Amino acid sequence: MLRTTITLALFFLPAIAAAQDRSGRDTASDWVVRHYKPFGLWDSICDERMERGVLKQRCYLRYVDVYSPRPDFLATFAFIHPQDGATIVEFGFERGTRFEAGGFHIEREGATAWTLGDRCLQSPKCELAKEEAANLLSAFSKGGVLVQQSSDRRGTDWQLEWDLARFGEALADYRQASAERSLLK
Repeated sequence: MLRTTITLALFFLPAIAAAQDRSGRDTASDWVVRHYKPFGLWDSICDERMERGVLKQRCYLRYVDVYSPRPDFLATFAFIHPQDGATIVEFGFERGTRFEAGGFHIEREGATAWTLGDRCLQSPKCELAKEEAANLLSAFSKGGVLVQQSSDRRGTDWQLEWDLARFGEALADYRQASAERSLLK
């Protein structure tokens, strides 16, 4: 039994070491989480690692929605993070996702309260900064539901609904944790 355990450990050791390499790839094992607080499905996270003898810190809010499991895995995500002292909002969509007209919006009390412009829905990555990011964060903080109406690359229609009820709390926590680490101005 001991021989089998040692053999398995030696077999998997290269894979474990590779997951921790320092060749520019971010792996979960590189970062040490120092702050983690969930707010419904929103997570406020700060982590850190040493790079060339210097402590690198980062904070972010994230929401990951895996809406189709294997074998037809599909997901969409939101990342809110500091960049150059300001907050950036980034959405990631599966390649081939096509949104309906007005299909990315906030509904509050039965009415559309905010809509993301079509410019941002034409590619797998959407990044908002400055005034656009501030407007979106303000709209999210007022609550409601973020509705995403789209079809995937296979033509299947989807409607995702993200509850924004606790987003204001998550944003406040993210801002405080980022300020404590001097990541936001």
